[in-house]
Amino acid sequence: METDRKEPERVKNGVRRYWDYGSRFYDTAPGSGGDEERLLWKENLSRAIGSGPKKILDVGTGTGVIALLLAELGYSVTGVDFSRGMMEVARKKALAGGSAVRFLEGDVENLPFEDGTFDCVTARYVLWTMVDPEKAVREWVRVVRPGGTIVIIDGKWVTKGLLPKVSAATYHTYRFVRYGKNPFTYDYTEDVSAGLPNPHGVEKEQIVAYLSGAGATGITVTDLEPIRVAQRRRLPWYMKYANDHPTYLVSGITPKNHDEDDET
Repeated sequence: METDRKEPERVKNGVRRYWDYGSRFYDTAPGSGGDEERLLWKENLSRAIGSGPKKILDVGTGTGVIALLLAELGYSVTGVDFSRGMMEVARKKALAGGSAVRFLEGDVENLPFEDGTFDCVTARYVLWTMVDPEKAVREWVRVVRPGGTIVIIDGKWVTKGLLPKVSAATYHTYRFVRYGKNPFTYDYTEDVSAGLPNPHGVEKEQIVAYLSGAGATGITVTDLEPIRVAQRRRLPWYMKYANDHPTYLVSGITPKNHDEDDET
């Protein structure tokens, strides 16, 4: 039915509008971006990706946080995101920092690249926003060469308990007073959330299942608790639990192609 075909695009447009608005505030999150956190991100990324010259595609790159760190590590990086607002911020940051990252607008469920174009795909905090996460992961695997790496970083964004909820309320009040961010835009609207399989984050077991279903092997899971600790150190006591959600890095190796399988 025509309505069924239009529904995913309607949800995607809702997600895009959410991040276009959020692009103005994404890098203002209290506690994030300190030197200790940056070092920990680099350590985790370089460990997962490996050394040497590599072409990396950062999908759902947002304001370029991970893409710019990857470039600092010496990788050749392309960032893709369908939010024009996010892309504008990322390009300004790259220009200001003299980074050679190439930023492109595009749908990360339908990438404009040939098979095996990259050595690695990275995806931070984007899988949960996918209308069709299984398709998205298959697409990411497709554009990576056989034996390359997929790195997915995500978390479960559910605030439980009185102290975390009070802390989160303080967190959002701070961003409203300091930067003018609407405190009621923390979540997607109900109609958008209803169209997403993982509207409040992705469990690590589910990420493993998506990667395995796309043919990835050698899957490993790393708890990013040290990064969360580093972020908490930079927060005042009344906001320390606001963003303390479980986060993890899940990586896997892309499958060999059929020709290589026949030769072995």
